[in-house]
Amino acid sequence: MLTTERTTSFLYAIVICAICLLRLTGCGDAGPTTADTSTAPAPAPAPGPGSLTITTTSLPNGIVNQGYSASLSGSGGTTPYTWSVSPPLPANLSLNAATGAITGTPTAQGTTSLTFTLHDSSTPAQSVQQTMNLTIAAAPAVLTITTTSLPAGTVGQAYSRAVQASGGTGSLTWSISAGALPAGLNINSTTGTIAGTPTAAGTSSFTVRVQETGGQSDTQALSITINTTPPPPNPPTITTTTLPAGTQDLPYNQPVQATGGTGALTWSLVAGAGTLPAGLNLNPTTGAIAGTPTAAGTSSFTVRVQDAGGLSDTQALSITINLPAGPSITTTTLPAGTLGQFYNQTVQASGGVGSLTWSISAGTLPAGLNINSTTGVISGTPTVANTFSFTVRVQDAALRADTQALSIVINLINPPVITTTALPGGTVGQPYSQTVQATGGMGILTWSISSGSLPAMLNLDPTTGVISGTPTNSGTANFTVKATDTLGQSDTQALSIAVSAALTITTGSLPDAEVGKGYNKDVQSAGGIAPFTWSVTPPLPGDLTMDTSNGKITGTPAAGTDGDYSLTFTVQDSSPTPQIATRTLSLKIKP
Repeated sequence: MLTTERTTSFLYAIVICAICLLRLTGCGDAGPTTADTSTAPAPAPAPGPGSLTITTTSLPNGIVNQGYSASLSGSGGTTPYTWSVSPPLPANLSLNAATGAITGTPTAQGTTSLTFTLHDSSTPAQSVQQTMNLTIAAAPAVLTITTTSLPAGTVGQAYSRAVQASGGTGSLTWSISAGALPAGLNINSTTGTIAGTPTAAGTSSFTVRVQETGGQSDTQALSITINTTPPPPNPPTITTTTLPAGTQDLPYNQPVQATGGTGALTWSLVAGAGTLPAGLNLNPTTGAIAGTPTAAGTSSFTVRVQDAGGLSDTQALSITINLPAGPSITTTTLPAGTLGQFYNQTVQASGGVGSLTWSISAGTLPAGLNINSTTGVISGTPTVANTFSFTVRVQDAALRADTQALSIVINLINPPVITTTALPGGTVGQPYSQTVQATGGMGILTWSISSGSLPAMLNLDPTTGVISGTPTNSGTANFTVKATDTLGQSDTQALSIAVSAALTITTGSLPDAEVGKGYNKDVQSAGGIAPFTWSVTPPLPGDLTMDTSNGKITGTPAAGTDGDYSLTFTVQDSSPTPQIATRTLSLKIKP
């Protein structure tokens, strides 16, 4: 007996040969042997739609908890287009299937490999795919002005003091958003340093504003007093006693604060008293420690500040640089592939230090596929159709690792797809016939019920997919239809058929009416499918009327209408093939 793999390969070869035989020229050089005796030239083919193409090649990065907007575009084919994506977009993002717009507010960071599919409206329809990465970055640290007060200055003496900020990303831009600086002073838009030589005494109040490249901003109300004579010596005092930890390879920006001092302050590291973490530097003008740390560990050092008069202060500090989070595989599903067609998907991971190394730690990839140990790309041309389960492992330079169980389904060619998603109801005692439809599949489709059961006395034709028969019991039957092609490819669809009882009028008699007295009686029915429509012949006597929606007879018989009446009532339901029931009843009106 052939193994499953050899059987599948054998069937695949049969399919390829069958496709070749269907072509007019066959496979290779063999062609028709009968000469073409026609003399009229072949008509030119009708112009068709251009080749369908996805023109978007990359997606912009997003930021956690910030609105995201991107748009996919395509060309060629026949509009309107329909877009889809696999696997699903990151949480809280959505794809507009009609326009290709991606919108929402992402809630988690990470990089996702997404395969977008574009379908057009030509006949037959064209479809193309494009794989792109979408990276959602962590929200930057909140930008905050940390300076809350500024020292006084003196008329005619140089003044220089930096306004400091922490957090944010990229370069900072400083400005005065309200009020005004003392005459003779200006703020440096790049460093935030307020400097110059004041020309008039007094107190000036103003608001400083800082904005970072990413759009964050902050403001701080401050004031500077300009004296006519120098104040008594006021040595600078470093008020910062601790500094927050940083993370390797992530930007770091923290100011060292000081109060007091005269004139400009100059910042430096005390020689021989330690060093900053690699990648960080101390700004001599602003006192900000900033940069991107390149190694983990704790660095101890001593900062010194000196004012224009030569007075100084020192402070022992330390900064701990932590390793970033270990690697975490963010890919949780992989799209299916097709036998004999090139496959290329990237397994994504966040975190980790240095280069990542990828491997398969359990199970096996589909035959013909391999994983790139450097990039995490799974690629190749699958040679066997089946479902393959395996575990991917990633390890960073610090030997920290993560694993993720994944699977890839390799499909055969053009699998069947059941397109019927709902079936109409039936009626007890009335013939029923509906065809379950499917597209695709190779060779002949075979139909079956894979779970549940059809209504009593209905059957599914295994060749045509027709469900037919005459149901004998009312109720709803739930079942699953399965379509299987010659190569064993299949699809299933959950369906149901609601069978209603035959429509009958159940009222057997009408109570007597009396001239001058109100009359109220329901003519009732059973079975059928609502809503119902009622009628009566001949018309009701006197001032009696029937509600055509529910069969209710109401009114007050008028004088002279007494007597015996024979009335035929008719009710019609809303079945696909409407049912009609009639019943003749007698009505006596007493004087």
